Amino acid sequence: MWGGPPGLQWTSGSRPAEGRLSTVACAALLTLINVLLTARLFRIHYSAEMGSIEAVFIGLARYIRDHFPDLRWYPLWYGGIPYPDTYPPLLHFAVAVVGALFHIDSGLAYHAVVAAVYALAPAALFWTAWRLGAPRSAAFLCALLYSLISPSSWLIREVRHDTGGWFGPRRLVVLVRYGEGPHLTSLLFLVLAIGLFHVALEKRRPLYYVLAALGMVAVVLSNWIGAFALAIAVAAYLLGQAFSRANLLRAAALGCFAYAIALPWATPSTIATIRANAPLVGGRFEPNLLVEAAFALGFLLLASIMARAAWVPCVRFAILFFYGTAFIALAAYWFNRSVLPQPQRYHLEMDLAFWLAAALILPSIPRPVIAVVVLACIPIFLHQRKVAREMERPVAIETTAEYEVSRYLAAHPQGRVFAPGTFGFWMDTFGDTPMLVGGFDNGIRNTFLQDIIFQVYAGDKQKVMLDWLEAFGVSAIVGDSPQSREVYHPYSHLDRFAGLPEIWRDGPEAIYAVPHASQSLAHAVRASELPPVRPPGYDSAPLAVYLKALGDPTLPPASFRWTSQHSAEIQADLRPEHLLSVQITWDQGWTARVNGQPRRTWADKLGQMVVEPHCSGPCTVELSYDGGAEALIARWVSRIALAGGVLWILLWRKRSDSPMTN
Repeated sequence: MWGGPPGLQWTSGSRPAEGRLSTVACAALLTLINVLLTARLFRIHYSAEMGSIEAVFIGLARYIRDHFPDLRWYPLWYGGIPYPDTYPPLLHFAVAVVGALFHIDSGLAYHAVVAAVYALAPAALFWTAWRLGAPRSAAFLCALLYSLISPSSWLIREVRHDTGGWFGPRRLVVLVRYGEGPHLTSLLFLVLAIGLFHVALEKRRPLYYVLAALGMVAVVLSNWIGAFALAIAVAAYLLGQAFSRANLLRAAALGCFAYAIALPWATPSTIATIRANAPLVGGRFEPNLLVEAAFALGFLLLASIMARAAWVPCVRFAILFFYGTAFIALAAYWFNRSVLPQPQRYHLEMDLAFWLAAALILPSIPRPVIAVVVLACIPIFLHQRKVAREMERPVAIETTAEYEVSRYLAAHPQGRVFAPGTFGFWMDTFGDTPMLVGGFDNGIRNTFLQDIIFQVYAGDKQKVMLDWLEAFGVSAIVGDSPQSREVYHPYSHLDRFAGLPEIWRDGPEAIYAVPHASQSLAHAVRASELPPVRPPGYDSAPLAVYLKALGDPTLPPASFRWTSQHSAEIQADLRPEHLLSVQITWDQGWTARVNGQPRRTWADKLGQMVVEPHCSGPCTVELSYDGGAEALIARWVSRIALAGGVLWILLWRKRSDSPMTN
């Protein structure tokens, strides 16, 4: 028993066997309601919301389907990045698997998967609330209200206006309009992980520990914001109990076990990359120690007050979880104060925590009250279904500018491309066109590119723009105009395209060649011709010697050819003093070999790769990316953790079945 003051008797995570059919029926009914709400989404290949970031996720799933298991390096974004830096991969893998199994395109597979996630989330909330001790009636009612009513729409004016009113379908808006599929997937697994975590600490059996760890892994491998919300939930759960060193140690061990499983996709270098970029994405984040201290102090003070009042642990947990998520979101919206990067997005976690807390606080609800609430929800459901049908409009993708541009470049490769706005979002949905931009700025390994991309968008000098594009191996740039069908129009000075040679045009959409740029990403240079410094983005003058060397006819040409998604071959007729400037983001996981012998690689001042081939005459340099020692260790740690979990379960079962223990 959880224990608690008189009048607040709550059951533990062990629920009686009787009534399981009712529990399953409640979960099924909640799922059905949400399926009916999003029925059209299950059938959409591509949505008319062309500005949604979901295009990026569809492209990642398409890439997995086409290139699995070659997922070490991702050559299509930001001059190349380690594949784990593209985005937490769970949703994209699920979409790729669904697409392959049912022989459907990635667009349809994506919408079917995220619609299923949307429909299952309230049922998961119901199950977790019930496992934590909520009466079945309260858990069902709050899960139903979670399906239809967003507290953030009532508490935050901006959310209410964006959603379309007090009773707008907030989860559906962020899913369809903004492409928050991975975020909603992490919320589904977040609420399940909370329930599994509770069951594991209560039952203390290997199977439940492993399931809880897998639930945590699913959150982390879905979305980084969900991963931080999971940390808040675990902290709230532990603070909501009377202090138990044993439970603290179990939770710490469980967290380490879960991280070991997730390690290949959440290595220290990937986490460091996210930390470096996150303050610059979605509005500049400036740490505020006073706000962060208030957040932590309020957390501890609230836990202490509820403990002194002898509130039951499940209620203390739920209120602390709501406090943690609400503080982050409301401080940002109400007071423009940020606890961490992109705090506004945590209003989705706040909604989840609100209804979970309500389910655990409310007593058992009489059936007449449930009937009244359900009847009151019918007009809301019908309104949201109408809104959903209007939002979930399909588009004939072949008629869009994004499709035309991406298909042209896939059929007529131009080397690396700079593609603005939604052209960049959709580019890799229909082909493998490498870009200097990408779909997940948090994953840029070469952070200097943030300055360069901004300069191309906002700078007013054509020469500076072209110099930077040539320096980073870009041979074509997709233009823009006020009449373009592209959604965002991010270029500030369209006159910079004047005079550039056109590769392709269809009305207002055009692709321009970058003068003097080569489609080869490898160039023979002398050491003195490498960029001497990293200049500011608005000044390309220090690149003059390097750019001259890239087009110097007296230097031997170097061919560059990808041999896989993580390996390449360079051929050139070199002399001993020559180096190879390779316009790929350098990372410690890259190795270079000549005739099987290793060669030194390092990063130049721009963050791109330099190879020291030590060749005299015709030379073939083989480049390969394996992620280095970090990736190798991460893969083995994950395999050992998974195998250890399975072995632990089997040994426990064998011991339990032994006559000596019966």
